[in-house]
Amino acid sequence: MIIREGIEVTRITLDGYELPIPEGYSEFLLRAGYWGYGEEVEKINREEILSNYDREVVMKDGKLRTILTYKGNKKGR
Repeated sequence: MIIREGIEVTRITLDGYELPIPEGYSEFLLRAGYWGYGEEVEKINREEILSNYDREVVMKDGKLRTILTYKGNKKGR
């Protein structure tokens, strides 16, 4: 079942930084079908995937950016 109303995004944080919520963000997520209940959700092992990357959050030109650098086999590139 896809939920069509009643959910509102009230806060967004990234690595402890509070981010402003754009106007209409909750409605955008609802219309995109992002919110769902009782559906099979594909699960990924985020920690396993991200363990292959060095992660750094930086502020550049007033914007937060996450830089992911692959730590894997550099010979194969």
